[in-house]
Amino acid sequence: MSPTVAIPKRKLGKTGLEVTVLGMGGAPLGGLFQDLTDEQGAEAVKEAFKQGINFFDTSPYYGVTRSETVLGHGLKGLPRDQVILATKVGRYDKAKFDFSAATVTQSVHDSLKRLQVEYIDLIQTHDIEFGDLDQVSMPVLMTAL
Repeated sequence: MSPTVAIPKRKLGKTGLEVTVLGMGGAPLGGLFQDLTDEQGAEAVKEAFKQGINFFDTSPYYGVTRSETVLGHGLKGLPRDQVILATKVGRYDKAKFDFSAATVTQSVHDSLKRLQVEYIDLIQTHDIEFGDLDQVSMPVLMTAL
């Protein structure tokens, strides 16, 4: 399946990745704004790709991991080399924040399984301003990844 619409792309910093100027956020896939079935969510992902979107952003926080699982189902059958995939670490529940190396490492491994992919293009820290500043340091986070 190839995109049917050409949405402009921009370079993502110095990563070498090019993302569409319009991406698909994963919060709705986790049911944060309204109920939707996993099938509806997966179809929305496929339709977004068909319409030219290549950037998909999610988090284990959205729907308590549901967003990542639904996004993983939606990505099945899409050419992985044409998708830029982002997820987050550090926030896991309304009041649960953990940016420790061990938790970040486990979170990435768990996200890979839920998303059903071999790699994630972009890992972001989620709501880092609420974290323990002793955990939130580049050496700690880089050790985890």
